[in-house]
Amino acid sequence: MSRAVRHGSLRNYWGDTISRRRFIAALGVALLALTRTAVGRTDAHTRYLTALMGRLAPEIEALTERVIPADWELLHACLYYAMAGQYLLALRGIATRLKGGVVVYYPDTPMHHRIKPHVWLETATHFIDSSALPRWGYIVVLPLQEVARGPASLMPGTSRVLILEERDDREFSDYVARHRARFERVLRGMEPDRD
Repeated sequence: MSRAVRHGSLRNYWGDTISRRRFIAALGVALLALTRTAVGRTDAHTRYLTALMGRLAPEIEALTERVIPADWELLHACLYYAMAGQYLLALRGIATRLKGGVVVYYPDTPMHHRIKPHVWLETATHFIDSSALPRWGYIVVLPLQEVARGPASLMPGTSRVLILEERDDREFSDYVARHRARFERVLRGMEPDRD
């Protein structure tokens, strides 16, 4: 056995003898490169989804204006904005789940903003919220890593949204089902559009 192997050296891929310290440094560099690649993929998907939602924003607004009940204010129509977004994304093969509850934007800053009650969309990887669309003309798209699901999972400087409460009870499900049925009736022309 060689002296280098006895003192904790290893052989690399090409058969060269390297020290453990050098091996650990090389492993660290490799892991860092993989992390940056994974982050890059997430960023590319976030950019794609953000651009797509930007292109869909006028369609989402038009569809929402068409399907919401006449007595609803557009500024308080997050349920219908979410259903319109879900419908248009489904046409493009993107599956989403409709979620409801209480959210806080920028929870660890003086600019925090609470929305209660609220409805948004989630894909397997992203949080999508149309609440800014009627006021400021954009749709929020965030990777789920930037969404805290309770105060215990809040990461200062990283969490851009805090979900304080997530509704999945029977009352909420029935509420969504009633409005989804109306949404679908208007789409099929079985109920008149908004007056």
